[in-house]
Order: sequence, then structure tokens, then C-alpha cells
Amino acid sequence: MLKEFNITVLGQARVGKTSLLSSIYYEFDQVISNDIDLEIRAVNEEDSLLGKPVIDMQKAFDTSTKMPLNNADVVPATRLGRKNGVTDIKYKFTLGQKNKKPKIQLVFRDYPGEQLLENQHEVVKRIRECDVTMIAVDTLSLMTDEGKFDPLLLHRNTNSNDKGNNGSVGVLRIFQDAYKDLKSDKLILLVPTKCEKWTGDEASATLLLDRLKLKYEPLLRFLNSDGPRDRVAVVVTPVETLGNIVYAYMSSKESYSPNFLKKSVFSKYAPKNCDQPLRYILRFTLKRFLENQGFWFDLFGWDKPFLNAINEFTKGCKTETSLEENSNGFAVLQGEQLL
Repeated sequence: MLKEFNITVLGQARVGKTSLLSSIYYEFDQVISNDIDLEIRAVNEEDSLLGKPVIDMQKAFDTSTKMPLNNADVVPATRLGRKNGVTDIKYKFTLGQKNKKPKIQLVFRDYPGEQLLENQHEVVKRIRECDVTMIAVDTLSLMTDEGKFDPLLLHRNTNSNDKGNNGSVGVLRIFQDAYKDLKSDKLILLVPTKCEKWTGDEASATLLLDRLKLKYEPLLRFLNSDGPRDRVAVVVTPVETLGNIVYAYMSSKESYSPNFLKKSVFSKYAPKNCDQPLRYILRFTLKRFLENQGFWFDLFGWDKPFLNAINEFTKGCKTETSLEENSNGFAVLQGEQLL
């Protein structure tokens, strides 16, 4: 019997949610040690197509010059699994020991930013049901003034005449509704994307983390209030889906129009830290087992090799205290006792 874990993925349109999921899937085999007996498999052919955006991202390095690249070049458009009337895209993967029957099924539910406005009630319901919510954070919205983009807004209805927030979908409002009277523990991953410019040195990474805390302060304040505080873990895990392409400038000071440059003409596709969200998801999952073995025993039995393999993999979680030289913006903001 497979235990299913649902992970909701939220973020603004073209923030790079699908690129993030694709990188997590693609990079798993790249970072897993030969000594760790784990493997991840796509459930069906459509799920396996999640690896295709990686090919698109690799194409950004095909040029032999350092010509500027725009947002569409570094964040491939989502074309996978979307059908008329479908509000989210589900990607299913199984996790187990190598060459053995899997024990866990991970279901990533990707909500396109453009559809959030019309489906807020469903999103709230999914977040309430899900063990983990992953929020893809547009780093450029945090770090540049030219973007004039509120990172707490997942989507704004540009056709709305409202002057306030009636034409937008806000992260805070969604979680206030979803986390009323919480009965189970939750994990929220704040995952900065397009962050390569700010993760190379300690000062820049610290600035990124500080700016995220500032911009997300209303949400973080709510999550640290009396209701959710003891039930919700919040972790910041910056992910470099490209590695060697960095933000350069905005084409316009009046609109969100980022341009990027390769670090050198010889730069190659080199994603970094794409494994970290999955490591934290499994670390959170393992803790639930250790706290409620009676329930989990029916699922896993005394399969110590499998549990030990998960434990070994989760030891690679990065935090600001586990990295001696550069935190790279990683931090557990609250709920360390849940991890």
C-alpha cells in the first residue's frame, strides 16, 4: 500500500514553478549518493515529461556569446498536462528503495498563477488537506525596485478596475483561510527562484534572506501567531535551476522585464540545491513516522532499511547553522521541532 503525500505548489505566473519541479525530479539522481538506497520514479508517461523543461533550460546555454536572455528564455512556458477546465496540474512520483516496490507516492499539485483568481476556494481546500505547501518566490520581486511587483500577490487581475486587492490573490488571505483551527502539522517551503545573483557570497545571501523576511512579514507574522505557531514549520530553501545564468537588469523601470546573462561564454547548465526542497519534505515525513509509529507501522511495517535510507538522504538538508562558510540564504524560520 502506497502512502500518498500531497504537496501544493504556488507562485506567480512565470515565476518558474514548473522549472522548479522539473529540476527537483531531474536532479534527484544527480545528487543521490551510491550509498543511499533510494530512487524516485514517475508514475506514468505524462509525469515523466516533467523532465522536458530541463531540456529547454539547457538550451539557454547554447549560444556562444553573452547576449542578454529574457524571462521567457530562462523560465520555459508550462505546456505539460494542462487541459481546458483543469485548475491544477498533478505530477505523481513514487519513492522507494532501488529495485524494490515503492512505499511512498508524492503528488505535486501545480496551480498556474493565471488560474488562482477563479479557484481560490479550491486552493484553500487543497492547502488545508496537503502536508506540504511549496511557494515559489520570485527573487527579482524581492530584490529589485523596478519590478514594482508585490511578492505576496500570487496573481493580479489586470482587467480589474479595483484600486485595492479585490483584483488580486494574496498569499496571506489564502493561508488565513486554510490554516483555521489546524489539527495536523504542516510544512511551508519558501523557495526563491532566479536567485543565482544573490547566492554566491555571504553578504548577498544574507540580504536575500533579510529581504524575504521583510516582504513576507505579514504572512510570517500570521504563521507565528497563537493558532499556527506550534503546528507549522517554515523553511527558506533557495534553488538555482540554471546555476550559471544570473539576473542583469530590467529593460524597463515601469514593468517587470528582467534580462539575464551567462556568467561567461563557456558557462554550462549547472543547477544547484534543487534537491533541498525534497530533502526537507522527506525530513518532515520521517518525523511524522517517528512520532506516530502505530499509524505508520501499517504502511511501512518494520522496514528499517527504507527508513534509514530516507534518514540518510535528509541529513543533507541545509540550514544557516549547518553551513560554515555561506548560508546561501537557507533558514528554518520556525517549527524546527517539527523537522
